[in-house]
Amino acid sequence: MIYYAFSGSECWLNGSTYRPWMDHLGPDGRPAVYEGGAWVSQDRRYFWNGAAWLPAKRAGGPLINIGIGLLVLAIIGYAAYTTLATQSTYTIGFYVGVIAFFAALFVVFRFVGRWACFGIVIRGVCVILAVLKVLTLIAHPPPS
Repeated sequence: MIYYAFSGSECWLNGSTYRPWMDHLGPDGRPAVYEGGAWVSQDRRYFWNGAAWLPAKRAGGPLINIGIGLLVLAIIGYAAYTTLATQSTYTIGFYVGVIAFFAALFVVFRFVGRWACFGIVIRGVCVILAVLKVLTLIAHPPPS
């Protein structure tokens, strides 16, 4: 079938009216977004399965959130222990720099997630930089 784009005009074959913008409205009436291989509502609470809008399940859960929280607490505790045990100003600055590096890297990693192929390349570079930083920290720990 041949449709006239965005005009709402009739098809010459069967006389039906086609409005392309109606196919991509979310359950809230706002335009849907094509993301990650599927149509999702703008608030990311629903996804289109081809026949109906279904509630989207959030990744993670309470156990994952608790695990991430414990991991962050362990890292903060280790950094505080090594900083207080050595009482070195250089060590404090070293760990602040490492935290700032990983924070900036994480922000870039999250920001470029929707940039298609170029974003994949930048995310790959972010992972490589993080691995290099961890290997550097293992090979050359700060002086105690």
